[in-house]
Amino acid sequence: MNRLTETQVAQLAPDPPSLKAGRQLANKRLWLTLAHNDRVLWGEVQGSGKDPYRTQVDLISLAFRCSCPSRKFPCKHGLGLMFVFADDPAAVKSGAPEPEWVSEWMNRRAANAGKTSAELTAAPAATDEKKAKDKAKRADERLSAAQTGAAELELLLRDLLRGGLLGVPEKGEAYYEKVVRRMIDAKAGGLANWVRNFNKINYLGGNTWHSEVLENAVKAWLLIEAFRRMDAQEIPVQEQIKSLVGWSQSKKDLLENPAAECVTDDWLVLGKKLEALDDNLNMLRVWLYGTQSGRQALLVEYAPAHLPIVAPALPGTLLRAVLAFYPSNLPYRAQIKQQGAVDTQTPSLVEPLDGWEAAHRQAAEWLARSPWADQYPQYVADLTPVTDGHGWFLRDREGLLLAIDPATEIEKIWQLLAVSGGTPLNCFVLRSGNKVAPLGYISTSGQYILI
Repeated sequence: MNRLTETQVAQLAPDPPSLKAGRQLANKRLWLTLAHNDRVLWGEVQGSGKDPYRTQVDLISLAFRCSCPSRKFPCKHGLGLMFVFADDPAAVKSGAPEPEWVSEWMNRRAANAGKTSAELTAAPAATDEKKAKDKAKRADERLSAAQTGAAELELLLRDLLRGGLLGVPEKGEAYYEKVVRRMIDAKAGGLANWVRNFNKINYLGGNTWHSEVLENAVKAWLLIEAFRRMDAQEIPVQEQIKSLVGWSQSKKDLLENPAAECVTDDWLVLGKKLEALDDNLNMLRVWLYGTQSGRQALLVEYAPAHLPIVAPALPGTLLRAVLAFYPSNLPYRAQIKQQGAVDTQTPSLVEPLDGWEAAHRQAAEWLARSPWADQYPQYVADLTPVTDGHGWFLRDREGLLLAIDPATEIEKIWQLLAVSGGTPLNCFVLRSGNKVAPLGYISTSGQYILI
């Protein structure tokens, strides 16, 4: 049986109002029927109409269906049903025979999963000559536009460095956003992210902003130079540069590409982060860790700002899946090619890195392969949260410290401090330069606990 915790259910909420409404429905007295078996959870709850809403949750691959008119997944009824199951499993009848409306949906899902698997493993159809020529023409046009965007970014960097770092904060947000729009018009959204980074720097929080500005400018300049000399690089490096500039294989092309690197593993879903790229677009990042391969992976989803993003994997669970990795000199970003069962129990993991020295060596290896690598997970042994009165750090058994990102919510630090009680924990952290953000820790029973 696959039963989520209340924390994991809350992670599934598409937005705060849905979470609040779902918690209000987490009362078994409101439900007309509540039942489950090994593969599905279902219930009926009275809505505003004559007939009750029929709600069901696929417990194997975490999918949702409800007869209510909501377009959110899961809706408040799905959340309420899962909250009841998490809080009081005895209130949900076990081993009950599935009603027809439940078994019909589940059997159709099983049939579609088999069909999808066959489609993914089938050889792609041959592309005719005209389509190949059209694709090459579009690639040339995209390259020309991106070169224009790179020239715009180079002018910005020259202007910033010519004026000196002390003048960077005075430019103001509007100045950088104007350049961002030009980058997007040039179909170089990746380059636009390097411009956005100047607006993300905290210019009022001490003197660290000087090094952050310089680091961002240097990495952006390096990317421009690499793009200019892209033809001289090996194919994996070329693909990485193209992705960083703003274009890469589409999801469809990646999943149909027989040469794409695919890794089958039990993937521990470490955490997620929602970020507003601009007023119109949101991005959701989900980090995974292969418990057998030791590989890190990143799933990225985009959606208009007015729509919720459904996470492709639920943090705190174990996902049996085949991941297809985008070509790169440091394969990291991926898509789910084939998904199996989702488990709420996490198995024993591979050995963690032995302190910050080992973590620094791993980071150095990644940076040698990709100088632009940023925000990647690391699994480090025996970490303890400590403070110097001004900021928070994670200390390893040798006494070495690494700063916790000041943007980390203080509640997460309190939680980590409470569960550690001064005892070192094996932690997953999200590393960005010389700062880390705690994602979760491994309990003495081997369970992964989200922070």
